[in-house]
Amino acid sequence: MFPTSLQNAFWAIILILMQVLVFNHIHILGYATPMPFVYLLLMLHSHTQRWFYVLWGFIVGLIVDIFSNTLGECAAAMTFLGLVTPLLRDAFSPADRGEDGITPSPHSMQWSGYLRYAATATLLYTAVFYLMECFSFFNVVRMLIHIATSSALTLTIICSIEHIRQNVARG
Repeated sequence: MFPTSLQNAFWAIILILMQVLVFNHIHILGYATPMPFVYLLLMLHSHTQRWFYVLWGFIVGLIVDIFSNTLGECAAAMTFLGLVTPLLRDAFSPADRGEDGITPSPHSMQWSGYLRYAATATLLYTAVFYLMECFSFFNVVRMLIHIATSSALTLTIICSIEHIRQNVARG
């Protein structure tokens, strides 16, 4: 339990720092902004209590909000994602996961299941984030482009991080 908590703390620090210092300044063609800190909710073990997902999502979102000046948008979207992540994990994880549960990854869920899980969570997060940022449907097409491009870029970074974690775990 302790090594897993230590790894999660390490990834939290790295991803939040990368978000605040690097990713917040990337806006590809004025639309796509990566938000890979969503990965912090995706990597929690299946035996993690639901209240912890919500609390962890709120804390991570609040920290990103404080350093990004986004007025609570990240905290609200991450809190919402914390509510639905256990449901998504259960929907996309294999039925034969055993009593020990799983830590969501391409190894435990296969790449197809993990990609669907991560893509759905990323799409939900970016949709809630940009709906709150726009707070109107005045320019729906622009908002949908923001959601689609940011989700795709975030998913690409999450898959890259997962690939790096797999290579490090192998040795």
